[in-house]
Amino acid sequence: MKLIFCGGAMEVGASCYLVRVAGKNILLDCGIRMTSNKDSLPDFSLIQDNGGVDAIFISHAHIDHTGALPAISRQYPNARIYMTQPTKDLVRVLLYDSLKIMEREAEIPIYTENHVIDMLDRVMCYSPHVNIKPFDDCDITATFYSAGHILGAASLYLKTPEGSIFYSGDFSGFKQNAIEGASIPRLRPDIAIIESTYGDRLHANREMEEKRLIDMVRNVISRKGNVLIPAFALGRAQEVILILRRAIAKKQLPDTEIYVDGLVKDICRVYMQNPNYLRSQLAKKVLKGNDIFFNDTIQKVTSSTMRDDIIKKDGGCIIISSSGMLTGGPSQIYAQKFAGGEKNFIAITGYQDEEAPGRQLADLAEGKVEDRVIKINDININVHCDVGKYALSAHADMMEILGLLGKLRPKSVILVHGGPDAITKLGQEVMKEFKVNVYTPQNGDDIEIQVEKPRKQVADIVYPSMKADIPLDEKNMEELWRFIYTNIGSGAALSAQDIAHIWGYEEQSLEEISDLLDKSIYFDHDRKMMFLYHALDLAAIEDRKKPRIMEVNKMLELANQYFTSEMGVYRIGARQDESCALVYFNFPDVAKNRYQDLFQKFQEETGWKVEINQNINTSAINREILKALPAGVTPVGKISYDIFRKVVEIKIDQSLGDQELKDIKERFKNGTGMDLFINHPGDAQQEVIDKSHQKTIDSKMMEQNAALNLIDQAFKDYPHRPYKKSIKSKGGTRYIELSFISKPVGERYTSLIRELEDKTGWAITISSSCNQVEILNIVTTLCEKKGIALRKNPSIYLDSMQIKIYPVEPLNSDLIESLSESLKELTGFTAIA
Repeated sequence: MKLIFCGGAMEVGASCYLVRVAGKNILLDCGIRMTSNKDSLPDFSLIQDNGGVDAIFISHAHIDHTGALPAISRQYPNARIYMTQPTKDLVRVLLYDSLKIMEREAEIPIYTENHVIDMLDRVMCYSPHVNIKPFDDCDITATFYSAGHILGAASLYLKTPEGSIFYSGDFSGFKQNAIEGASIPRLRPDIAIIESTYGDRLHANREMEEKRLIDMVRNVISRKGNVLIPAFALGRAQEVILILRRAIAKKQLPDTEIYVDGLVKDICRVYMQNPNYLRSQLAKKVLKGNDIFFNDTIQKVTSSTMRDDIIKKDGGCIIISSSGMLTGGPSQIYAQKFAGGEKNFIAITGYQDEEAPGRQLADLAEGKVEDRVIKINDININVHCDVGKYALSAHADMMEILGLLGKLRPKSVILVHGGPDAITKLGQEVMKEFKVNVYTPQNGDDIEIQVEKPRKQVADIVYPSMKADIPLDEKNMEELWRFIYTNIGSGAALSAQDIAHIWGYEEQSLEEISDLLDKSIYFDHDRKMMFLYHALDLAAIEDRKKPRIMEVNKMLELANQYFTSEMGVYRIGARQDESCALVYFNFPDVAKNRYQDLFQKFQEETGWKVEINQNINTSAINREILKALPAGVTPVGKISYDIFRKVVEIKIDQSLGDQELKDIKERFKNGTGMDLFINHPGDAQQEVIDKSHQKTIDSKMMEQNAALNLIDQAFKDYPHRPYKKSIKSKGGTRYIELSFISKPVGERYTSLIRELEDKTGWAITISSSCNQVEILNIVTTLCEKKGIALRKNPSIYLDSMQIKIYPVEPLNSDLIESLSESLKELTGFTAIA
């Protein structure tokens, strides 16, 4: 067999290797170079000189492995292209983005949109561990194996009459946050083509690097600085998002604004579309309808206006944006703005080309240069911010590469995809460790290897077939399961292709079969390779048949049918970890009594308990007033309400009869649960709200600053002092309003306030508002003192004067009672958990 190196030898970029074997030409990857001072394409003349291409196999979606695919596929349209499904989805996103960049930068395009469409039509998707027969007239079998690295990445194993070849592609053996590490069996190939990106390095401990990143972010946020993390849109950005999201959930970081910009957003969507290639805990969340990347804290940047607003912020936010090398994308914009701020930080998390602005920053971080200037778009940028490097690589290091070779035990090793230093060093280590032939080719080289005695390969497993003549559907899943369980067993890890073969109906799509397997009670995903399935045993199936909680999106859809705006519902949400549906009514006290049976019915149908909000939606009060009043009667002036006392006060110009007034108040009470006071011509009862301390105003009122100073002196030795004192006016009369942490706390000082009224000659009232920020700070501090860890911020319910806390662990009643007593003394609120 002969191997021709069209690109990606002694370099990182333009990976493209032609294998001539058994009369067929097989191309392994077809990428481009990302540097501007070199030809971006591989040497296609070498392919042409050697007879073209019969089939193309793609290891993963990164542009340095796929960027030239449309060009080569245009030249050889009969060559089928093989890759995993996530790789195809990612390639589509990346190539369309490349088209936009070429158009924006007025480059001469190396392909057009039509070429991308035609190329994608030639792609055939296979899951790992599935045997592929690319040729009818030649006994060649290809198999993908999970390579770690990024979503859908795969190593390739070719079995041919002339010997076997293993191509690693880019791989990593360790688990990442989003995906599992490589899973490659002991294949014993004759030849192994191995990536060498970090062949001369040993990686830092991944957990320690993640901790360093989190510690840095916490420190920068605490000093009101901004953090920019330029990250590769595919792979690195998803890892960083998950690291920060987990840190916030574990309270290792405060709730901080995190913005995700650039191509990263589209890549995250593809990750969500392929849950079977994620780590199992993430896959299960996605299959339940949860977003694993974005939430209220982590947001997508959706417009240039939003980007401008973020840049203008005083500080305290995190931006994750492509490109990772600062060679394009929004990360360049953020870097230009943030580099000059001493409080800011730019974190380098991945590989940097020699010419990239990111390499200049990496050199700064390592102390290799003293000149704190980088060039972005030919503009010199002074760097006053801090810069750091964090080793979050998704490539194997020297030890992992040697470990893989020790497992494979090939006869010959070819080292590619690495700089000269890395490949030379790794080649020396391989020679020391193993008795094998080591090749280190350069671009343009070809290597001819005669495998005299091809190694015997493990025979392929041939599963029995049911030879069904109808498509697989939900009705016959049990029949399929029974056949597999009886004839193959529950231990076999089967791909969708395997199961399609076992069922025997050839016209059905693998996507449809995978969807049926994902939803079936008879099959479950393999723990590490979610794209493989096991037939469950009887006990597991019986357990699955027990009542289950409805999937969250289906529950929310049903909740919107149960609880409508006509019932006074203005929002519906969920606390998924507690299987709790949150229904927000305008007037919760009314809803609680009126819809109790409906709540029970909903819980029985979905398995989700219903929790309604505690606070009145004050914006709905005006509508209820107008509904209660007769036609032609409208309130005049300001509408006042006291949420604590559940009282609303209005004024009208028209005179109404006693019965009519009674009917209005009753209608309002039925609709809201609140009492309505109506000031109207001839009514003796006026202004009931905020008059609990009403007195006859002394004509000799103390000068206002002197009065306010006297109030300060009077409260200086008391634990609760008014945090705000305001001069108000109502009906032409001026008075003083005192704002305490809450109105009930202020009412503890009624006698003192009356004394102050006598001394100052001013009417003094207590504000109905409360200082919610300070109350939440107090409850958080009390929880810390009492050793109560919280998994999310407390909620405040003004109507019931309660604070709801969300502890990580269940609390005993004594601890809750102790917390509640302390909280009530300080704020007037009680605590519930």
